[in-house]
Amino acid sequence: MKPMTTDIRRARLCVLPAPIRVVAAFALVAMALALSGCGYDHYQWHQKTTVTVETPDGLKAGSAVVEVRAAFTDDPIMGANEVNYEVRGEAVVVELAPGKVLFALLGGSEERFYRAVRDRLKGKSRGEWLGIIPTMTDVAVLESKNVPLLVTFDDLADPASVKRVDPTDLRATFGPGFALKSITLEVTEEPVTEGDVEAVLGWLGEYPEPGLCSPTGISTNIPFCRRVHHGDFVRR
Repeated sequence: MKPMTTDIRRARLCVLPAPIRVVAAFALVAMALALSGCGYDHYQWHQKTTVTVETPDGLKAGSAVVEVRAAFTDDPIMGANEVNYEVRGEAVVVELAPGKVLFALLGGSEERFYRAVRDRLKGKSRGEWLGIIPTMTDVAVLESKNVPLLVTFDDLADPASVKRVDPTDLRATFGPGFALKSITLEVTEEPVTEGDVEAVLGWLGEYPEPGLCSPTGISTNIPFCRRVHHGDFVRR
């Protein structure tokens, strides 16, 4: 009978140089503070986006309310962001005609209201305007440069059929008689919208999710459906 042996393998420890350890420690502390909100001023508001479209059957409109939360510090620790945002809500849904649905996606919601009214906040620092926005009663009409990404689907049951809609030329996508009239944004006390998108897109998964179609395996000519994600439609 062979004697029992013990196989001892030494773990190779990776010891970082002292300067790198200090930098890493600061980065970890900064990350922990940012995640905990320690040392940050917190702001929160609900903003309502309304999309109005001219159609052959008259004006059609849809609205959605999202919640924006911001944690701001004017003295960020090394490696931390000056501001961290969270957005909760869903895209705007506008049913233009049977099978023709327009969506205004969530991307850029964090600072869209500021960009829409920045002339009225001229000279204000980010810390100042974050405190002002929740009190504003203005209804801002979005200029073309501030319009959210607009999309539709050739087949609402097929995520891969998503396609971009040119806000200046809805006719090219939906046909004669369709045109974007306006997109407005306002701060509101209305509750966050829930369920409108899921009622139309039953296949949506929980945020965050991957693109709306499978990877192609190539890094060029990436299809539009890979650039749009479930989280562009709903964030909870």
